[in-house]
Amino acid sequence: MSRHERRYQKYLDRKRQKHGYATTGSGRLTATPAQIATATHSPIHEALVPAKLFEIGMGNLFFSRSLPDGRIALAGFLLDTFCLGVKDAFVGIATKEEYFQCTRRRFTEENLQPMQPACFRKLVEGGVAYAQDLGFPPHADYALASQIFDDVQASDCSTHFEYGREGKPFYVPGPHDSPARIQTILDQLERRVGEGNYDYLVLAG
Repeated sequence: MSRHERRYQKYLDRKRQKHGYATTGSGRLTATPAQIATATHSPIHEALVPAKLFEIGMGNLFFSRSLPDGRIALAGFLLDTFCLGVKDAFVGIATKEEYFQCTRRRFTEENLQPMQPACFRKLVEGGVAYAQDLGFPPHADYALASQIFDDVQASDCSTHFEYGREGKPFYVPGPHDSPARIQTILDQLERRVGEGNYDYLVLAG
């Protein structure tokens, strides 16, 4: 196992010990369609991305807007830049304290850094497009969560993002992936890019 793969193995081991994704003490954030519509016209609060996203290949990204009543509309994307694109997504309305609860652990664990909103959208949509080209659709809640971008234009970002690892898809099974799901993904990669044109990580027991 390479140094990179050992680091990724440790990362996945940490994820196995966590309970849920982007939740507050009272549970996962939610929002009504009307609240989301209001949020799309509200000022951008911040866009946060893990500092080592492309080194690790996986991370939690957060895009938020400040609502007129002082609360925060927050969309989160669990992005796999190596292969599967957006593996999880949500959008919800949070108080400032709930927002802090959602993001504070990630600031420490993933070293979240601010990113220009246009580049944030380009990064996420690029990951989705890369995965779709391989035959993997984004998470079911992605369409709803991505509405928070509204008039932010990815074309305003000049940064170029590279997906995959060393020019090839690199599949790393998630902590909850069953053997059947792992095989399904490997079979799809075999069909799409062919033997030898993708890599995958065999997790230690």
